[in-house]
Amino acid sequence: MQPEEEMDALAVRDVVDLLQPQFLINTGGKSKEGCPVIIFPDNINFHLLSDDEYQRLVLYLTSVPSMQEADLGFHIIIDRRKDRWNSVKTVLLKISGYFPGLVHVVYVIRPERFLQKALSEVSSKLFKEEFKFRLVVLSTVEELHEFIDPTQLTFELGGTLQYSHHDWIQQRISLEKFSVITKDVSTSLDNFIQKISETEFPNTVETTQHLLEQQGNTYSELKEEILMAAKHGESLLHSIRDKSQYNDPTIIQSHNTDTTGNVFAVERLLVQLEETERTFDNFWQQHSAKLRQCLELRRFEQDFRELQCNFDSHLKTVSEMTEIGETANRVDVLIRETTSFQKLCAVDIDRAEEVISSGQLLLKTRCACPLECVEPKCTELSRIASMLSDRITKRMDCLLKCRELMERVEKANKWCARGVDLLASQQIEKCSQSSELAEQSLHEIQRFVASAGEFKLNSPREFRNVFQDSITPETKALVTQVLQRIDDVSLMCDKRIVSLKKLTLKPPRPVQSVIPKPALPLQPPGGAPHPNKGVLKKANTVPKMKMTVVDNTVAEDINSPPECDLSQDDEMKAKRGHVLTELLETERVYVMELKSIILGYKREIESEEMQSFIPLSLVNKADILFGNLDEIYAFHADIFLKDLENCLISTDLVALCFVQRRDVFYRLYSYYCQNIPRSEQLRESIVDTHMFLQSCQTKLGHKLPLAAYLLKPVQRITKYQLLLKDLLRYSNDGKCCKELQQALECMLVVLKLVNDSMHQIAITGFSLDLSQQGELLLQGSFSVWTENKKDLRLRLKSMQRHIFLYQKVMLFCKQATKTVLNKPTYHFKHYLKMSQIGLTESVKGDMRKFEIWLQGRQEVYTIQASTAEQKQTWVNEIKKVLLNQLEELKGEKIKQYSVLAHRPLRETNSWEKPQKIMVPLGTTMSVDNSDCRIANNSIDDECLEGSVWSSDCSNSEDEEIFVEHQGTSISQNGRYVALADYCAVGNSEVSFREGDMLELWKVGCAGWWFVKIVGTTSEGWAPAAYLELVHRKTSRSSSKSQDRLSDN
Repeated sequence: MQPEEEMDALAVRDVVDLLQPQFLINTGGKSKEGCPVIIFPDNINFHLLSDDEYQRLVLYLTSVPSMQEADLGFHIIIDRRKDRWNSVKTVLLKISGYFPGLVHVVYVIRPERFLQKALSEVSSKLFKEEFKFRLVVLSTVEELHEFIDPTQLTFELGGTLQYSHHDWIQQRISLEKFSVITKDVSTSLDNFIQKISETEFPNTVETTQHLLEQQGNTYSELKEEILMAAKHGESLLHSIRDKSQYNDPTIIQSHNTDTTGNVFAVERLLVQLEETERTFDNFWQQHSAKLRQCLELRRFEQDFRELQCNFDSHLKTVSEMTEIGETANRVDVLIRETTSFQKLCAVDIDRAEEVISSGQLLLKTRCACPLECVEPKCTELSRIASMLSDRITKRMDCLLKCRELMERVEKANKWCARGVDLLASQQIEKCSQSSELAEQSLHEIQRFVASAGEFKLNSPREFRNVFQDSITPETKALVTQVLQRIDDVSLMCDKRIVSLKKLTLKPPRPVQSVIPKPALPLQPPGGAPHPNKGVLKKANTVPKMKMTVVDNTVAEDINSPPECDLSQDDEMKAKRGHVLTELLETERVYVMELKSIILGYKREIESEEMQSFIPLSLVNKADILFGNLDEIYAFHADIFLKDLENCLISTDLVALCFVQRRDVFYRLYSYYCQNIPRSEQLRESIVDTHMFLQSCQTKLGHKLPLAAYLLKPVQRITKYQLLLKDLLRYSNDGKCCKELQQALECMLVVLKLVNDSMHQIAITGFSLDLSQQGELLLQGSFSVWTENKKDLRLRLKSMQRHIFLYQKVMLFCKQATKTVLNKPTYHFKHYLKMSQIGLTESVKGDMRKFEIWLQGRQEVYTIQASTAEQKQTWVNEIKKVLLNQLEELKGEKIKQYSVLAHRPLRETNSWEKPQKIMVPLGTTMSVDNSDCRIANNSIDDECLEGSVWSSDCSNSEDEEIFVEHQGTSISQNGRYVALADYCAVGNSEVSFREGDMLELWKVGCAGWWFVKIVGTTSEGWAPAAYLELVHRKTSRSSSKSQDRLSDN
């Protein structure tokens, strides 16, 4: 079919009145050469067609085939079996006069009547040579079949091609209508995009918001037009296929090829419409994002202007707050006003922080709007907010000091007024006459002066020091006045005291010598009670004192535990009891739920009576749907629940239940979790809304479908560690806490193992047996760079890999972009044997990177973790694996040596003091994976840590020893260069950096050498894989080593 853009010249609506009489038809048939066929039916009405109408009709019919088909040319069939021969000549002349295309052959089926047939035989010979095209005159339809296949001819011409002229016209009308719709949609989209490109971003929030809403509404309308057009096209496509029985394979050979072309045309238009929709959506997403960013920028600017105005007003208000108050009540009022104002300012300060955060977010995003003004405005907001906060704080501090000062002033004024009243009330005349009255007045004055102790002062003279601490420029005059008044009252009191003391003086009495009696003890030997029991009663309120009543009847020791501690222990015990009760009760509910699932679902599925009701996809697949739920239920109902019920009286026994059942938990729940993807796939194929499952749910009274209950085991295994954490939090007994901590660690290990097993089963493409690679220690996603000396290409782009660390191998996998049932899948890419790798713990420039490499750094894998903590965890675990391998190799060497040794053994020192052991090497050792081979039937003295046993056999100390170690030449007392940084694990090892020069002193077993760093006093054991002979190092590495050495 011809695309819609090629039909602009003439449409079906322009020639529909000419198509109805069937002057010419295009059935979609093709010649043997693939050329389109135009038929002039024998309807004896062609003479009614004018020349203009003929040209319009033939122009439209020749535009129906595709451009490629039209370029091949046309074959024309003129059927005149019922007409006269003159009509044939008329048709031929019109074709010769106008036909918008190349005509290869014209087939004429001449009239069947005898006279017309005779005329045709004579006339055809006369004017056959007058036309530019080939003319073939046929007598019967069967002769036509020799040139054109009957499957491409209609029933009228003896063919089998199905053709309905009415349906053809309707399909052309619908097809062209759909084409016009798509054109209109495309035009509307172009106009909308053009309008958007010509529209500038507004400068205010309101106009930007209005523009966003307006363009969003237009986008929604255009989106609806696209969807309606697509819906119309789908409907048209289904209509054409249904009418032509396109999907019936039995009539595919006799199907109208023009109808097939219509199907292809509609499908092509739908594809174009879908591509237009996708392009339009991408454009709108980008434009709307820019418009929303512009809106955020305009909001930021508006908020900045508002906050700037508010802060100016606040700062002006603060600058006007100069009143400090003359009384304490007035200062309290000022403090309340300042507090209210501070809360008001805090709202704007918090809003300023939000605006600053939005501005910083704008700076981080790629925005089409200019952002040069955002950062200065954020800085200005931060400065003004800080200034306002500081001024309010200073104002509040000043008022608080004034409040304290006013309290002191009021107390001082009251003290002065009381002193003046006291001085005025005393009658000096009477005091001069009575020494007793003078002494009484003296005591009153002295008590008044001593009342300065209310201010925590020893004398009124210290008032000045108190006020000096709180004085401000605004209160200086007031304080000066109060101090002067205090001085005046103090001076009057001093003078009065001097006067009264003179009046109290009396003549001295004669002294008579008296022998004093012995003083009575405070407590008699007989234990008589002390007379002053009131003191004892008062002392009873003093904390942290040991009190004993004098009659020995009551004793109170406050060193015993306080009541608050007892109540705290009771509270902890109560909370611990609640957690234990929750553990037991939830375990019972869990067991009941498992039982209901098994009886209500699984037993019903396995029942023979219900086989006719269950879904076909579920037959004999109950074990896949439920996994090992039976085993989990049996374990919890028969074992674990009873253990909890029996051990509930003791927390440590409850913890022991988890410790003892750890392996069972892991075995049961790892299998169940690994089966979850298969179970979900099966359940999704039958859907929870199946009548059988709904009936089971109704019988059980479950509010949730089966899928929710199948998650109960996963939820339960994660709940245990939370309950154990609560028990540990509410426990203070040392032994109990130790048991609970062990139980918690066990359950956390179970969770980790279950999670790791879920990831492990998702690995695809690994040919070896994972179960033979040891325990899965760690797994996680990293960025990885590779470097290979054999491959000189520099790989700057990182690869995302999910790494699995086993005890024996390290697997590099790639996580699939498409998940299966929402579960990740890992494609195996590469693996390294742990016995062959070296480790560089840190990489310059990034604390999250470390390196794994093979011997001689032939292959280097730079691994970047997401965090420094994750990197350190992996480095520590890899070091632990490598050290464990070393210990295993040492153990193997001990076994071999016990068989091969021929001399008495003596005890030697360990690696902790290597400088005292200088026994030269007399062995040749090769370590390959876990295999150790010994030459010369000897073993190195220093191959064991701690206390080791060695033989006396060795070469002379002056002999230079060469050993082949994993293909590397070893030169005793030679110099080596460090290939990478190494951090010592124990005291016997030595740390060094990449490029350091080291001197080999001694070769140990399992790839460990005793070395000394040149130019330093550092020496110790180091892994041989990190070292390489100096003469084998490249010139670049050698220069780097010399630079590092010169730095040291």
